[in-house]
Amino acid sequence: MKLKQPGIYYLAILLVLVIFPVMYTFRLFDRDIPIDSFESGKDTIELRFLSSWGGTDTKAVQLQLLLEEFEKENHGVRIINESMSGTEFLFKLKTNFAQGNDPDVFGLWPGSDIKILINQGKVADLTELLESDREWAANFGEEAWGYDQFDGRIYGLPCEIIYEGLFLNMDLFTKYGVKVPGTYEELKDAVRIFRDRGIIPIAYNSTPEGTFLYQNIVMRLGGKEDTENPYKAGVINQCYIDGMKYVKELYELGAFPEDAFTIDDKTRDNLFIEKKAAMIAQGSWFIGVGSLKAEDETVDIIPFPVFREGKSYPSSIIYGLGNGNFHMSTKAFESPEKREMCIKLLKFLTSVDSAKLFSHETGFISNIKIPEQDMQSSRLMGKGKELIANSMELVGPTDSFIDRNLWEQILVTSFPQVLEGRKTPEEVFEEMDRKAMQQ
Repeated sequence: MKLKQPGIYYLAILLVLVIFPVMYTFRLFDRDIPIDSFESGKDTIELRFLSSWGGTDTKAVQLQLLLEEFEKENHGVRIINESMSGTEFLFKLKTNFAQGNDPDVFGLWPGSDIKILINQGKVADLTELLESDREWAANFGEEAWGYDQFDGRIYGLPCEIIYEGLFLNMDLFTKYGVKVPGTYEELKDAVRIFRDRGIIPIAYNSTPEGTFLYQNIVMRLGGKEDTENPYKAGVINQCYIDGMKYVKELYELGAFPEDAFTIDDKTRDNLFIEKKAAMIAQGSWFIGVGSLKAEDETVDIIPFPVFREGKSYPSSIIYGLGNGNFHMSTKAFESPEKREMCIKLLKFLTSVDSAKLFSHETGFISNIKIPEQDMQSSRLMGKGKELIANSMELVGPTDSFIDRNLWEQILVTSFPQVLEGRKTPEEVFEEMDRKAMQQ
């Protein structure tokens, strides 16, 4: 009998195919969820994170693991990790803010760049947030808050302590009977011996990171006061001028690689790591790079040698906060959809568990209070802590006190000309002054 009434059968199927989708659509309308959003998953909260802990950075892997863990613990959240290492990071960060493409949460060390963003109203004021959660605020070392305070308000969360010094391949010093330099004259003696033995004395290049050598020299010459306050009555302090002259003297002694003007940062670092260079001016973040293990017995770290006319103490080092200094953009703070999740992410990144992970097998020195029984201090990390503890003067990174654009676009790019005698240090700073007037 059913075969004689095919019209009724097909009509029933048609009703199912037409009515059910319509009913489903009305259900979506009732829930105020757009159809395209529901189908594509656009209701997921996306947070953009940007730091220098990407690419070849020693903390890139740990960061990615933590962000993935945060996503698992917070269903419906997607972290877009845009972190990148090297000079590309700062360019991307500043470009994004300039174009209104502000990251939600980002890492940035103290200095002129964060001050500019704060003055522009781009960075969230976290003072009341921290005051309302005393338990969270108590996790941070007290002394570091000063780096993130502007006009008495707190704009960052200080997690990573950094330092700079002179890294030595001690096996090369022992092999060639070279004295560990405590003074600049002894450093020049070491340069001559290594040069004559076919070893590159100092791994150096003409990039922003290459200026770590220059920065340490400036710190030694100027001490804390002149280094951290580079201009007096509108005139650059002499330590910044003389610092370039001393780098030129080392260049003329043959202290640097022959291709120092063209090699990149990775190549420079590898000269030291592969024992082709005896020394390198670097920082705590260098530990764990490539095959430089945190337990390496052949590497030592010392304060940069002192100058006879210098104003710093023999134990002085460059010290401050690294990129593990987290901020929230004002745009994210004022977003009803993103604010609470950004705060949750900040608390997650600055937790004791996260600090323990970042500290593992790198030179990361945590400003988060890790319980003593949970500390895993490697040999080189311990060496860095020793440098900090023994220093009578902690001086901020030199490139934090001069406009970063001027530093990178004029000072850094002028170094080859200065070293070859085609431009004087005085002319470099005159050019920087003219550029500053035009901004």
